[in-house]
Amino acid sequence: MLTRTSRITSSLRVKITLLACAASFATALVMSGLAYLRTTEISFNTAIESLAGESRLAALQFRETFRNLGNDATIIAQMPPISGIIRSREHGDVDPEDGSLTAQWEQRLATIFTSVMRTHPSYNQIRYIGIADNGRELVRVNRVPDGFETVVSENLQEKASESYFRHGAALPPGGVFFSPVTYNREHGQIDSAMIPTVRGIVPVFGPDGELFGMIVINANYETMLAETFRTIELSTDTFIVTQAGDYMEYTAEGTISHLELASNYTRPPPAFLTRLQFSGGEAALVEADSVKYFIELPIDDRFDHASLGIVVSVPRDELMAPVLQTQRQSLVLGAVLILLSSIVTALIANQLTKPLRQMTQEISRARSHLRPIHLPVRDNDEIGELARAFQLMTEGLQENEFKTRSIINSVVDGLIVVDEFGNIDSYNPACERIFGYEPDEMTGRSVAMLLPPQADPASDLPPDLSAPGAIRSLIGAGREVTGQRKDGSTFPMDLSVSEILLNNRPLYCGIVRDITERKQVNIMKDEFISTVNHELRTPLTSIHGALGLLKIKTEGRLDDKSAQLLELAHNSCQRLTTLVNDILDLEKIAAGKIEYHMEAVEICGLVGTIVAQNDSMAEARGVTLRRCCGIGATLVRLDQNRFNQALVNLLSNAIRYSPQGGEVMVSAMMSQSDRVRISVADHGPGIPEAFRSKVFERFAQADSSLTRQEGSSGLGLNITQTLIEAFGGAVSFETEEGQGTVFHLDLPVSSRQEEAA
Repeated sequence: MLTRTSRITSSLRVKITLLACAASFATALVMSGLAYLRTTEISFNTAIESLAGESRLAALQFRETFRNLGNDATIIAQMPPISGIIRSREHGDVDPEDGSLTAQWEQRLATIFTSVMRTHPSYNQIRYIGIADNGRELVRVNRVPDGFETVVSENLQEKASESYFRHGAALPPGGVFFSPVTYNREHGQIDSAMIPTVRGIVPVFGPDGELFGMIVINANYETMLAETFRTIELSTDTFIVTQAGDYMEYTAEGTISHLELASNYTRPPPAFLTRLQFSGGEAALVEADSVKYFIELPIDDRFDHASLGIVVSVPRDELMAPVLQTQRQSLVLGAVLILLSSIVTALIANQLTKPLRQMTQEISRARSHLRPIHLPVRDNDEIGELARAFQLMTEGLQENEFKTRSIINSVVDGLIVVDEFGNIDSYNPACERIFGYEPDEMTGRSVAMLLPPQADPASDLPPDLSAPGAIRSLIGAGREVTGQRKDGSTFPMDLSVSEILLNNRPLYCGIVRDITERKQVNIMKDEFISTVNHELRTPLTSIHGALGLLKIKTEGRLDDKSAQLLELAHNSCQRLTTLVNDILDLEKIAAGKIEYHMEAVEICGLVGTIVAQNDSMAEARGVTLRRCCGIGATLVRLDQNRFNQALVNLLSNAIRYSPQGGEVMVSAMMSQSDRVRISVADHGPGIPEAFRSKVFERFAQADSSLTRQEGSSGLGLNITQTLIEAFGGAVSFETEEGQGTVFHLDLPVSSRQEEAA
């Protein structure tokens, strides 16, 4: 046995400690690197602050450009011709102050417009728009290729429908509005010149304080921005952007791009546009190859859209040039030290991990040759502890695998695993017995070998099981398919498929069961039911008729006990006849032999007729039948006889469960625009909570004793549901214990065109 001292010296923990001592030298490098990173961060922040200062200066210049546009509109709004036009228009086109005509004032104002546009190349149009006459222009001057044009009166337009007009009309005295950038519009259509336009708008008020009109200056947005760029003379790449995504670029070389509107990009926009947040602040955008600084420039604080973004961009290398040289030197020194540390660490790690590599090789050989594993379980260090733990885990896994294989091999159902391409991966002995193949005949082959060719177009199996996703489409339980044995014979089988993931690889586990015997039993059962029902129907009809005739002939001639026995026999025969008829109907439905004579029927009249025919049944129980129809002459396509059968089933149930003196309400209404709802409501005991999920099952009865006394077979609701669904409808119910139950028949409406067809 090793002494305590030898165990400590051979401990893996001690060896790792020695390695940590060697790594302490690298810690010094890390601390130096952190100091350098801090220095770099400070330098970087300083450079960004400098970039921010340049961005702010540019932003101020652009803001000044917009203020000049607003100031020009404000100054024009205070010119004498503005008030002169107001006075003359209010006094029969003659100014009472100096006798000037409206046309003279308009000509003077046009001269002022021309003078202002001459000094501002970006102004394309100045207009004096009145509020009256649907926002009709009063004076308008356009810039044309060879000068300026004063628009004649008959060509002036109405602008009340434009959004900028509505904003201008809402301005207070002294207010200024800058419109979003859009293409200029003439007569409600975008001008063919496709000029991106921003409008400066100032309201004009009359002497009485009422809004009279507005001054609107249309500026070529692209020209206005280009003039501002030339004025600033920036030394960096600069972008001017809007919240809508419009942008214009000025490069460090002095070139200015065309204005790109978000509604009509002619080239892909810069990627950083999607990162801009117009929230009234500034932000640095650090990218792999550049650093950008963004400033939002509010043009008018009253409007959310009235703001621009200034983005100044500098290559990252250029911004960080002062520290790049130091960085390169530090990286070279750090690389040399890291290389040396790596060599030393690799040598030590190689020695430490040698036992682990030997364990890996041993485990790999044992797995490939299926032999016992020989691990260094006698070592007293951490590797020995690991080997012992792994040995115990391996033994446990082997035991679990043996149990799992034993269970799978003993299962009577076939268990088969296939990959995503439908190739057989593994299977259990039950599959060999079911299909008759030897083990080496199935592995790796397509699962299609176990199925006959899919000649039936109605089969829900994919035609090609090797196609991607074909096996996945079979996931689910309770699918009946046809299997094929090795000898070519076929048989019915039940197939359930589930998906499992093994190392991120999808596998599909199928459970198959030969249901040949079950199918034969079902056939025998159906034949037996059919035979018994048909053999019983004829004598039952005769017996029922004879008993009814006997009741009539002997009325008043028998003693009470004999009359009671005759009545009991007649009622029992009626119940048995009803049961036989219901079973025969179920047989026809299950075999698909029931025939429907579909026609468009006025539903309210049909429901009323059926209710009237069953009044006597309700009166016999002391129950009142009432009906309510609020849908007029609505047509529904159905088989009248079968609908009668379905509704009578609901009526008989409602009458049977209603108390003496109770009421059953039958109503018809529109549940949706294209669906009619017929409801049968009673005030009986309601349906118990535990029975509600079984209401529509065959032979289902919430209270067997009561229903059998009343002659219920437990088949009526199942038949009703089947018939209503055959008409394209649905059956549902609402119930509350002690309060009653309402059954709903929802049927699709039939149009008169369908009836005619």
